[in-house]
Amino acid sequence: MRHVLVLTALSIALIATLVPARSATGTVYLVGAATKDISPIGWGTINLGGFGLGDGTVIPGQVIGRGGTGSFQGDHIGARAVVVQDQATGTAIALATVETQGMFAAYQHDPKDGLYAIEQRVAHDIPALPVSNIVISNDHTHSGPDAIGAWGFIPSGYLDFIASQTVAAIEEAYNSRRAATIVAGADDAPDLIYNQTCTEALNQSPDSNYPNNICTPFLEGKDSWVRVLQARDAASGGVITTVASYAAHSTLGGGNGVHGDWPQFLSEALTATYGGTGIAFEGTNGRIQPCRPRCSYTNASTPGYSISDRRPAYTTMLMYHVAKALTGAPSVSGPVKASKTFIRQEATNPFLLALLLHGEKLGAPIQRSRRKPWLVGNTIGTFVSAIRIGDQLINGAPGEPYPNIAAGVSEATNVPAVRHWTLALADDQLGYLIAPIESWPAVVAQIAVNDNSIFNVSPTIGDHVMCAQIRMSRKVGFTYKPLVGDPRCLVWDRVDSLGDPLGG
Repeated sequence: MRHVLVLTALSIALIATLVPARSATGTVYLVGAATKDISPIGWGTINLGGFGLGDGTVIPGQVIGRGGTGSFQGDHIGARAVVVQDQATGTAIALATVETQGMFAAYQHDPKDGLYAIEQRVAHDIPALPVSNIVISNDHTHSGPDAIGAWGFIPSGYLDFIASQTVAAIEEAYNSRRAATIVAGADDAPDLIYNQTCTEALNQSPDSNYPNNICTPFLEGKDSWVRVLQARDAASGGVITTVASYAAHSTLGGGNGVHGDWPQFLSEALTATYGGTGIAFEGTNGRIQPCRPRCSYTNASTPGYSISDRRPAYTTMLMYHVAKALTGAPSVSGPVKASKTFIRQEATNPFLLALLLHGEKLGAPIQRSRRKPWLVGNTIGTFVSAIRIGDQLINGAPGEPYPNIAAGVSEATNVPAVRHWTLALADDQLGYLIAPIESWPAVVAQIAVNDNSIFNVSPTIGDHVMCAQIRMSRKVGFTYKPLVGDPRCLVWDRVDSLGDPLGG
C-alpha cells in the first residue's frame, strides 16, 4: 500500500461511480450544533501549551524554553459540537472540538474530565449517543490552555469547567437538532501550508526563494484540502452549521491572550458569514505548518493575501476556499454510522515514557492516566474511530497524524480525499503519529530542527493508527475496494482482533 495519494480528475470520476447515487435533494437528517465558552475568565494567568517544555521551574528557559502563560484578553475559546442523526435508523453521531492544546483520554488526578469520561457522561444522559458514536478532538492551539501538563498544567477546577462545558455543548447540539439537508464540498489550498520536513519549510517566508527539491519520497505530500460540510434547515433553508477542516498546525498566532488560533478565528468567521454555528476542526497536522500568513509560493491573487495582520489575512484566505468548496457543493445522501476501537501500542520512546511517569521532576507534570487500561507496563491504550455521514468518511486520530495516514486510508477504502476527513487529537493526545515507518530515519535525522521524533510514542504508531482506521472505515460500510493485503495491516489487525489481554 502506498502512503501518498495522488488524485486526478480521472481517478475522482472513476471513484465517484463506485459510491451510491445521491438524490437531487439529498437525505433529510436531524442536525443540531452548539458552542459553549471555555475561556479562562476569572482564572487569572494560566499555563499555555505548545512551545518548549516545562513551566520554567526546573529546566532553564535558555536551554529549551518554557511554555507560555496568558490570561483572558477578549478572545473567547470554546467547545464546539455538531450532532447528525439518521432519521431512518435513529443512529446519531456527535463530533466536537475543544480549543485547548490537547486533552487525554483519561487523567491521572481528574478522572471525570478525560475525553473518554466526557463521552461516558454524554452517553449516560443521552442513550442515543453511545461512546462509540462520539468523537471529541482538540484544535491544538499553541496559545491555549495546557490541558496536557507538559508546560505546567492548568488548575484542576478549570479543567472540570472545560469538561462540563464540552458535555453541555454536545448535549445542546443533540437537543437542538432539527430536519436538515447537508451539502459537502472541498477546495484545494496547498499554498497556505508548508511541509516542515521539506524545502517548503525554507520558503515559509514570503521573501524566500529556495528550490523545493529535497523531500524524501515518504515525506512528500500534504493533505491540503479545505473540506466543508453545511447543514441547512429542511423547511427554511437557513444554515444550522458550517463545519470545516484544514490540515495546518495551530501555530498561526495573532490572537489576544489565550486564544484558539486559526480554528477559533475560522469558526467565528463561518458563524458571521453563514449564520448558525461555525465549527473548524484540526486536520492531518503532523509535520504541516501554516504560512504566517504567506509563504513564498502563496497565491497572491487570493483575497486576504495583501492584509498585513496575520489573523484576518489567513482567515480571509481560508474563507475564500470555504466559499469555493460550497459553490455547487453536492448534497449528501446515505446512512449515518459509527465505529470505534481500542488499540494498544508499545511505547518504545524512552524519553516520552519517562516524561509521562516522572515529568513533574522537570516542571512538566504530564497528567495522562497511568492506570489500566491506559497504561500497562510500557504499553499505552487509546482509541481510533470512524464516522460515516452519507458518502463522507471522518476518521479520528489520537494525536497529530501525518498526512500519509489519511492517504493510506483513502487508498484502501477508495474514498477520495475530498470526501475523507481526519480529526486530529481525537479522543486522546499521543503526540506525533509518524507514518509510514519507512520515513522514520529521515525524521530522526532532522531532530535538531524537528521535534516530531521526540514527541512520539513509537515509530510504528502511525501505521497502527492507519490500519485501525481502515478497519473501522470498513465497519461503517466503506468497502468499495477489495481487502488490501498490506503486511503491516495484517499484523496489526491480527493483534487488535484479540481484544486487550493487558487491559484488565
